[in-house]
Amino acid sequence: MKSIGWILFVPAAVLMAQNGIKWPPPKNQPLHLEVKGRIEDPALKESSGFDQSRKVPGRFWSHNDSTGGAKLFVMDAFGKPLAEPIPVEGARNIDWEDLAIDANGWIWIADVGNNANNRKDLKLYQLQEPGEEIPKSLKIHRTWEIRYPDQKEFPPQARNFDCEALFIADGHVYLFAKHRADTDAKLYRVDPPIQENGEVEVVLEGTFPNAGVVTAADLHQDGKRLAVLTMLGVWILEREEGQSFLEAKRRHHPIPFWSLRLAEAICWLDDETLLIGNEQRNLFHLKADAVKEVKPERGE
Repeated sequence: MKSIGWILFVPAAVLMAQNGIKWPPPKNQPLHLEVKGRIEDPALKESSGFDQSRKVPGRFWSHNDSTGGAKLFVMDAFGKPLAEPIPVEGARNIDWEDLAIDANGWIWIADVGNNANNRKDLKLYQLQEPGEEIPKSLKIHRTWEIRYPDQKEFPPQARNFDCEALFIADGHVYLFAKHRADTDAKLYRVDPPIQENGEVEVVLEGTFPNAGVVTAADLHQDGKRLAVLTMLGVWILEREEGQSFLEAKRRHHPIPFWSLRLAEAICWLDDETLLIGNEQRNLFHLKADAVKEVKPERGE
């Protein structure tokens, strides 16, 4: 266990130093985190993503990382299960990393975990969100096979093609790839629009400099505010009409690694509150107004 601890500690300490985060935090820099619940279902061992239902407010969908098979879980905002685990027919859980629900009621599951950067079978699963009645099983509507356009080697020398964050905006699926060679994050867009059929193309939109190790993302239903979770805190990217998320105003709230631990799930609970979950099953609240604006760095 000691070796695992050091494996986690050393990268976190380096990232904290690079991002100017001190531990313990100064007295005038509160964490603004509140523990509000705990995931109770023992089968949901490593929640790696969740999102709030578009059809039943207060219902949250989640999934395991790479353990427990192809199943979805339903819970309330405090982690209480609302149904038995639901098998997803037509899918495999190789390394599910995030989940999002779009305005049309489609659930999107990102089977894109790629720690070794050598996978050629990355997939997006699309299925319809059920209504009030929770079914015993769900079926995949469509499977989208994707590949990053700038990855030429498997694995490459720079391990920058792992992904743990998915969100839906403007009829497109977006993916943030976390980097291992630096603190940046690349943003990819999946074309064509998700409501059409046809061949899938993945487009590199650009780079989010010094984002940190991105582990989850969720777009507010207003379509403007994007919450991005990293190992070291939370970003909110707030765009104006016609702007891309990489051009948007940035707000950031630093949170030391030891406070969130392995946090890999985030979604908007309401207009002003973010719900964050970690693999230790804790559920946190963070008020959006605690996330303060930062100025772009030189050269951006």
